[in-house]
Amino acid sequence: MKKFLASAALILAPLNSAYADENAPLGWNFSQSGLAGLYYGISQTRDLHNVDTMPNRLVFRADGKFGGGYNFEDGTKLSLKANYTIVSRQHDNGYPHGDWRFFPYGEVEKEELGKFTIGHTYNAAYYLHLGAQDITWVGIQDSNLTYWLPSANWSNGFKSVKFATPKSTRIMDDGRSFKFSYFTPEIGNTKFGFSYAPDNASRRGMVSRYVHYDKPEDGYTFAMQNKWTPGIGELYTSVGYGLFNRTDNEWAFGVRWQVDKFNISASYKNAYIDGKDNPISTTRQNEHLPAYFDNYREGEAWDISFGYDFGRFSTNFAYLHTEAKNTRNSDNLFLQSNRYEVNDHLDIFLINGYTNSKGLTRNSDNNSKGYAIITGIALKY
Repeated sequence: MKKFLASAALILAPLNSAYADENAPLGWNFSQSGLAGLYYGISQTRDLHNVDTMPNRLVFRADGKFGGGYNFEDGTKLSLKANYTIVSRQHDNGYPHGDWRFFPYGEVEKEELGKFTIGHTYNAAYYLHLGAQDITWVGIQDSNLTYWLPSANWSNGFKSVKFATPKSTRIMDDGRSFKFSYFTPEIGNTKFGFSYAPDNASRRGMVSRYVHYDKPEDGYTFAMQNKWTPGIGELYTSVGYGLFNRTDNEWAFGVRWQVDKFNISASYKNAYIDGKDNPISTTRQNEHLPAYFDNYREGEAWDISFGYDFGRFSTNFAYLHTEAKNTRNSDNLFLQSNRYEVNDHLDIFLINGYTNSKGLTRNSDNNSKGYAIITGIALKY
């Protein structure tokens, strides 16, 4: 435990260096922001008839971004930025020495023309999507609740990746692979976005990252987001479409209603195979692969959340259901989150989570369900 806390302190120490005001009107500007905290969770999981208990786990996590750029007199902004994540999980065999991620990208923006990005970012459909939300980094979309509760369908270890059901209603099969993205300025009440990934080998959604298809492993996504004024509050909607490897299709729809400090959101995503060029396999590809390998390329997910901001205290409830159409694989995830803002630099969290995950078979080691209670304190810098 002492070694774990010491490592977390050493990682956090250099993150507090100051940068100049990122809102500087002209000339060079630099910025940095992030959230770093320690989280302790008590959990219990049940694999059908067998109980596998991991009574507690301590997690250190820091998420942040930094960058610099130049603001021109005509309103053009040119920037180089990077997002990063640093994680250390107590008694974790997958990443015994911690885990870190670094995603650099460039950005050109002008209010009248929109924004263009190049580098390691999520796609346009991901950013414009409106769906169930959470007020903590644990999240209901691409959830990190698996730090405490295992899933029969999701794993992202040091040398293995598995997503047998979608982990989000967002279109994110190309992950943060290198890509080009463009976002239009607001046209009326609508924004549009487009992304192209030349090589989506880092995809992490419905498609196995180790399958080789006949067609190029690229990815295209299109999306739009609308803002409406129905008379009570504000209503936002989004629609997105993605095509990966010229074979795997996804579309998603989302809606969010905001009334003062109350919000409710919901969304749906469908993934399907269109055409016969790369059909779902019905026979064993080789002796090392099961029959129907990769047949979870077709699936769907839906979610809902509602929350309220009382000021310093915020609370939120979210639910996510995902399933693969051609298999037994499915996941149900519930997340109730509470956040208290002590001051401008310190937050306290209390999170309650529950998962029910069903794998390909009914064997006890291929199914899991459980609950977790997580507390934490985080520094905003």
